[in-house]
Amino acid sequence: MENEKKVSFYKRFMNSRAFYPVTLSLIAALCISIWAINRSNKLMMTTTPISQNSMTAGDYLDEPTTAIQNTTAKAEQKSQTTQKTTYAYESNKAYKGEWLLPVGGKIGKDYSAGKLIKSATMGDYRVHDGIDIIAKQGSEIRAANSGKVLDVYRDAFWGTVVVVDHGAQVTAKYCALGTETNVSKGQVIEKGAVLGTLAVIPCEQKDESHLHLEMRVDNEVQDPLAVMNMLNKSE
Repeated sequence: MENEKKVSFYKRFMNSRAFYPVTLSLIAALCISIWAINRSNKLMMTTTPISQNSMTAGDYLDEPTTAIQNTTAKAEQKSQTTQKTTYAYESNKAYKGEWLLPVGGKIGKDYSAGKLIKSATMGDYRVHDGIDIIAKQGSEIRAANSGKVLDVYRDAFWGTVVVVDHGAQVTAKYCALGTETNVSKGQVIEKGAVLGTLAVIPCEQKDESHLHLEMRVDNEVQDPLAVMNMLNKSE
């Protein structure tokens, strides 16, 4: 009997004018509550804790800007340093480009390409791994291209030798310079730089005065005239 009274009460309430206003009010109250809770959570998540140093709004804006500026400046400085240490000789190419003979004069003895030839000084047959460029003693010997001096040393057979890395895996040996050279190990040089002056080659001293020039590409002995693209210019 009591349940029937409750059902009758709900039916009368739902059919009354008060049902819809009350229902809408409850829904609106529920929506407002949900919105307020969500907004409170977002504010808590986005709030930045303030340090003990009492930083201002300007400080927060300046920090990222300064960091970006510092990063950019370091990158530019690194780029400039890399450019300074990238030597011109790195662009030299074997068999291409403009090279020059270290000293003016004709070719006295060619590269033998592994064949044995008679040595007037040593009195035997041996390979000739370079070219001999005729020149007077005391003539200036110049770098055939830009590069970096790998070594300067005295050899009992070849006199004073200057070894230069010309880039693109090309290295050159300039033999028979005087004891006083104009360059030293580790020095970066430009094409045409004076390495020293021509002296005597002990193992080829019976030949006409000349510079002995050897070249290697990827550590393999090659004809210097071919490396310098001068095969048709040696005559």
